[in-house]
Amino acid sequence: MRLSFTATPPPFQAGFFVIFFILIAAQISWSQVVINEFDPSGPGTDTKEFVELYGTPGEDLSGYALVIFNGSNAQSNLTVDLMGLSLDANGFLLIGGPELPDANVVIESTNWLQVGQEGIALYDMDGTNFPNGTPVTNEDILDAVVYGNNQPPMLSLIDVLTPNGVQLNESAEGLADYQSLSRVPDGGEPLTPENFILQSPTPGYSNVLVCDGGQITLQNPSNSELCTDASELVLVQLSHSNDVPEAAFTAVVTDAETGLIISAFDGPAVNVAGMGDGLLEVFGVSHNAPLVAASIEPGQPVDAVDGEGCFAFAFNSIEIIGETCDPPACDGGNVTDASGTPTALGCLGMENALVTFGYTSEAVDAEYIFIITDESQVILDTVGFPQYDFTTLGVGTFQVWGSSGLGGFDGTTLEAGGELIDILGVECDSLSNSFLEVEILDCESASFCEEIFISEYVEGNSNNKALEIYNPSPVAINLEGYHMETWNNGATQPTNTQLLEGVIEPNDVFVIMNALAAPELYQAADIESQVTWFNGNDVIVLYHEGVIIDQMGEFGPDPGSPFTVDGGAGEMAEYTLVRKSNVSQGSSDWEVGQYQWDVYPQDTFDFIGYHSATCTGTPNMALGFAATDLYVFEGGGTEVVMQVAYPLEDATVVIDVVGGTATPGVDFPGVFPLPEFSFPIGLLNDQYFTFAAIDDEEPEGEETVELAIQVISGDLTLLIDTVTIHIQPSDLMYPVYDIATVRSVDMVSGVTDSLGVSCELRGIAHGWNDYPSGLQFTLIDSTHGINVFSPLSDFGYEEVVPGDSLRVRGSIAQFAGLTQIVVDTVIYEGSGFLTEQSELVQELNEETESHVIRLKCVELVDPAQWTNSAPSFEVDITTGSDIFTMRIDANTDLFMMEPPVGVFGVTGLGDQRDFEAPHFEGYRISPRYQSDLTEPVNAAFEIVSPWNILDGDLEIENLSTGAANYYWTFGDGGTSDEENPAYAYTSEGVYEVILTAFGADGYCSDQIAFEVDVMLVLVDDLSVNAKIWPNPTTEAVTFESDQVIGRIDLYRLDGRVVGSYTPNQNRATLDVSGWSSGVYVARITTSTGVKSVRIIRAAN
Repeated sequence: MRLSFTATPPPFQAGFFVIFFILIAAQISWSQVVINEFDPSGPGTDTKEFVELYGTPGEDLSGYALVIFNGSNAQSNLTVDLMGLSLDANGFLLIGGPELPDANVVIESTNWLQVGQEGIALYDMDGTNFPNGTPVTNEDILDAVVYGNNQPPMLSLIDVLTPNGVQLNESAEGLADYQSLSRVPDGGEPLTPENFILQSPTPGYSNVLVCDGGQITLQNPSNSELCTDASELVLVQLSHSNDVPEAAFTAVVTDAETGLIISAFDGPAVNVAGMGDGLLEVFGVSHNAPLVAASIEPGQPVDAVDGEGCFAFAFNSIEIIGETCDPPACDGGNVTDASGTPTALGCLGMENALVTFGYTSEAVDAEYIFIITDESQVILDTVGFPQYDFTTLGVGTFQVWGSSGLGGFDGTTLEAGGELIDILGVECDSLSNSFLEVEILDCESASFCEEIFISEYVEGNSNNKALEIYNPSPVAINLEGYHMETWNNGATQPTNTQLLEGVIEPNDVFVIMNALAAPELYQAADIESQVTWFNGNDVIVLYHEGVIIDQMGEFGPDPGSPFTVDGGAGEMAEYTLVRKSNVSQGSSDWEVGQYQWDVYPQDTFDFIGYHSATCTGTPNMALGFAATDLYVFEGGGTEVVMQVAYPLEDATVVIDVVGGTATPGVDFPGVFPLPEFSFPIGLLNDQYFTFAAIDDEEPEGEETVELAIQVISGDLTLLIDTVTIHIQPSDLMYPVYDIATVRSVDMVSGVTDSLGVSCELRGIAHGWNDYPSGLQFTLIDSTHGINVFSPLSDFGYEEVVPGDSLRVRGSIAQFAGLTQIVVDTVIYEGSGFLTEQSELVQELNEETESHVIRLKCVELVDPAQWTNSAPSFEVDITTGSDIFTMRIDANTDLFMMEPPVGVFGVTGLGDQRDFEAPHFEGYRISPRYQSDLTEPVNAAFEIVSPWNILDGDLEIENLSTGAANYYWTFGDGGTSDEENPAYAYTSEGVYEVILTAFGADGYCSDQIAFEVDVMLVLVDDLSVNAKIWPNPTTEAVTFESDQVIGRIDLYRLDGRVVGSYTPNQNRATLDVSGWSSGVYVARITTSTGVKSVRIIRAAN
């Protein structure tokens, strides 16, 4: 190891030493010298062993002696008389071997400090008192240490020199040749061996290090051999262990044969891309001030590296074998259109008969040509430019193949009429694995941009769901006559339908939104609709005048899993799908349509609210990142992908850091901007690099890096031009808090007070995993509850089980008013613990959030809200005076059950969804299982009205469900608790019959009331001769009497009036076809009396 200081120490160093000395001097009056540092072992022959003394600067050491005692016999074997010597201006005296620079006393022999067990003692006695062989003594001792090398304690030395002390071990960290034993800070109490630590040697200087070369290793041992031409970023991450982690670090890559620098990088990572074949040697340099820039330029010798302050090389270097790993000489790859679609459609003589191609291939140095053939693979033409006007070939179906040839092609094998399989390259050739199918039609218009189509599909987290419809035409389109349908889970009829209204302007969009989508998505909405209740395995259909004009998914049985998109590159679940810009009309054939989409990660909202399609010609070349956000843990890596479409020219870009909170060289390698990325004409290959996060072993929260694409050449349209890398901590020191400590909110804004606080919480799991692709559940301790969330991982906690005891670590956050801890660690500690008992509440608020709560007796406001739509849906429930929101999640067994009818109790977890500040609205209750809903009680009965007193007991049919007990009141003071009571009225009148049905839980009840018209029909009234037929009936009923019928009053059994008629004749016919089936009462009045008869309206 090499340790250097400038001749004149930099101000920081000098200031540090002065301040340090003053602080120490103020605390301790130096009355004696101490052993400050010693190093018995170094690399190779021990010629640089040393013992360093420290005390008051300039102190005279005359009369002192330093004595070395052998552990085998506890006798002296070397004495250094300090007569005439004194400490230097900084308080140091150095006794060292023959090759130790700056030693004040040189011991010419080697191995004078043995590696085995020995004692070092400083005495206030003349050296003549210690001839070799003198037994160990503590008389007039000033300071002493006893050390060894992984041996048991040498008590014969310890008991005399440092009673009750410890034996120091230079090999404790396995680096005896590169470490010394040092007092930190310098000086201190004598005879305190516990104050010594292992660190890099600093002979003659302060032990308080400001830089330390330490040791470097490869994080991934397989990186000892690498392909230096794999991509523009071939990253090698180093681990740097040293005693001054806060110092800066520079990695220097050299040519191992010449020792000349190839490149230098801030931080413990290097990019060896483009360094060719050969042996590379990597050095690590620790420094507390910048290195001299000129000394680390390429071509400079590594041993000439210099710094403006303290700098130190790691004691070891790392060798890496670099080689160029040639790709295949020839690779035909795959051919598609320029957007990656395997088919193309055009019209003869029109603009879209000019079709643009693209290809993927690993043989980027070989020549690539496109071969146009008929369906029998007979060559019709060949081109090198990725575009062809099929008008020259007429109407028909054609194939476009690709061939890769090193050194070019044999021209005779490319002539029209030849066979595709006969094409030969000069050195090698390879035919593409697939072809582009081109269909040229004889049609009136080539634009196809005449009808609207679905341009974007969002199936994101929770209720982040949307559909976007695009008008590609040059005229405004009225949406009258258009509608959309969703057919869920293999349904045989539409599950939800949305009629479209309004006008879409040219090149504009119409966005259909889920009502509960996040604000950043919802802001693009034109309407809310239930057609956004889809979950990946549902068919989405757009109609015009009853004809399908666009479709996603396939009709038929439930596929059981999401429909695939782009041959498996994506799915209709948990992705954002954007229609390719060369698509100008919808498709009712999903086999074709599935390849018309660009696939982006879940919750990508960058494209919602606008779209573009090229109706003539080819769209502009487009380039962008494949995702807007990526996540990586410290010490890990993530692949950053760039995608290209319509590559009709060569283009180059660079990637650079444009923002974020992370520090280059400390939190991630200082390798940006990366070398240029080239996108050749026609080539559709994704380009990528690995972003590596450095594990800096510093306690810290999440950090971010914003990377942006910068165009160097080419006329490009940038799509996702910036990606944010989220670096998740792996070494954060988490204070342990009660949940209540971090759950308070501002009483004005509703914002969580502890946002961004990193901590550990401990509690009991409640609920279920509400986010299966990551983790989301409720954690409750004795003080409060909180929502636990991770978008990345379940951290091995694969199933949320209520009653599990957990420790979670992360940062406090808030989503839509709901306080969360976004975790990076979940530690399972046991199961079977008691969960929180439910609390009966009268309102939902901040106090009920993340607790188990109960509403006593509620009923659905509108059963139609119970949609069973994934991933969750909401229904309104009411107590009669207050309305609450109940959320049903698709991950519970309540999903797909029938809506409860009647009054029921509900238990569940309180949560919140309120995107607008102040966040004091949107509180909900989420039941966890079917058992969280008590059996609903529903009061229902039918009664015959009007009722003749002479007919005896009132005719009542009790239709209640879920009831255990009943209570009837009959309006005249009479009551009953029978399920089917017998009750007779004694006087005429209109009475209200009330039934109260009590639920089995003993808490909830339901009540219903009907009026009954009670009359007394005298004997002479019964003489009225009237009859009706047919009865039952579905169409009409005829009334007939031998007297003139003056009036007919019609009633339902519940007493409600249906209608009244005045025939004033002996016979009358009444049409009942429009009545619902059931029993009705007709009250017939003649001049001699009244008669009541029943009419039965039969079902059709």
